[in-house]
Amino acid sequence: MDLTLILTLSPSRDIPHSKASDLPDVFTSYRKSVEPLREAPRRVLPTPNRLLPQPPDVPSQSSPFSIPTSLDGIISALHKPITSAPFVKDEPSSIPPGTKSAHPFHGGSKAGHARIDHLIQSASMTNYKDTRNGLLGTDFSTKLSAWLALGCITARQIHHDLLAFEDGTDGGKWKDIEGYGKGENRGTAAVRFELLWRDYMRLCTAKFGPRLFQLSGFRNDDSYRWKMPSKAQPELEEMLTRFLNGTTGTGLIDASQRELFLTGYTSNRARQNVASFLSKHLGINWILGAEWYECLLVDYDVNNNWGNWQYVAGVGNDPRGEARVFNPIKQSFDYDSDGDYVKAWVPELRGLEDLQKIFQAWKMSDEEKKEHELEGQDMIEKPLKRIDFHVGRRGGGGGQYGGSSRGHQRHDKAGESGRGKGGGSFGARGGYRGRGRGDKGRGQARHGRMDKASHFD
Repeated sequence: MDLTLILTLSPSRDIPHSKASDLPDVFTSYRKSVEPLREAPRRVLPTPNRLLPQPPDVPSQSSPFSIPTSLDGIISALHKPITSAPFVKDEPSSIPPGTKSAHPFHGGSKAGHARIDHLIQSASMTNYKDTRNGLLGTDFSTKLSAWLALGCITARQIHHDLLAFEDGTDGGKWKDIEGYGKGENRGTAAVRFELLWRDYMRLCTAKFGPRLFQLSGFRNDDSYRWKMPSKAQPELEEMLTRFLNGTTGTGLIDASQRELFLTGYTSNRARQNVASFLSKHLGINWILGAEWYECLLVDYDVNNNWGNWQYVAGVGNDPRGEARVFNPIKQSFDYDSDGDYVKAWVPELRGLEDLQKIFQAWKMSDEEKKEHELEGQDMIEKPLKRIDFHVGRRGGGGGQYGGSSRGHQRHDKAGESGRGKGGGSFGARGGYRGRGRGDKGRGQARHGRMDKASHFD
């Protein structure tokens, strides 16, 4: 199957690298080597007339293992590791009232192609560049990653449909849609860009092999002594448990972790912040975060997940390495400007109106805690990280939880120490410059500038 946008290392006519070791360590160098991207991919492969025959027999399995023989049996076997015992104590039990999943989709090739058609019909592809950093809703990003990860659709099929839309060669199906027949636009170019990042992560796996899963990462960086929770360090175990539960006390992180656990999905923007929070704000072994995502993500892809976790952790192929840190409070003001996302997934905070306290509930006064019946909660009384960040206005709540996408949020500049452009997807390059108070040692050194983001979410 043509799962990549551009064929990889063989045959070499598709990209100018004949072997994995020649792959540039920096994505920008790789991107420039294959541009102009719109002309680079081959045509899609023809649809087969029939499926290959099933194997004549299935090898028997030794006890206690068995092979399910029915759909119900397959589903039961897949659910068993999840339902047999809780992942962590005090895990979220159900989606909060009034909150909708941003990923309410079904699998299969037919559904995947219908999704591509919907994205073009709704002009979501055309507007993707402007909306891709959203947190709520179904159409702020493509949500094609699960179908891609499972091979239900291919990167070149997406490219093929975009070409038909851009060139007006679809037989008129999309003729009334904004941008039809006018060539590549900002949105469709951005979608291709993210697909190329997905290709690049696969090529990095080919180049670096088992280093994809090693703590030192692609950089072979053993200089940092990562914190590793263990029974000998119960305080770190409790810290990790609270991170997994979504009770860290940082609203954006908690909302994302609960959304992930309950739906199998969380946005690209949230993934970047979560990865940065665990690895750079808490200093905890980034592999634990990658494994957590591997357990839960409906769009799990081994190359993207592990490559992008180490990218954000500073041991991957990010040129800035440890100097790139996301400030989750500033990011909340930028991308959740009414607090709707945090309040959707952390319903304990729905009674609050001040954004500072929605994003960092530890800032509430004792009177406010009592008024909202929030006294004694660790996420409020004992936050894992206090990141003091101020803006020049007070926020107001409101809006429907889980409703429209937040792709066109306003950006509050007061209180910033500099900002770059917004980002694209998990494992990407974002937009904060500066440092939060209270960061020490390597964590403090890691704070720095973040520029433009990429990858496919």
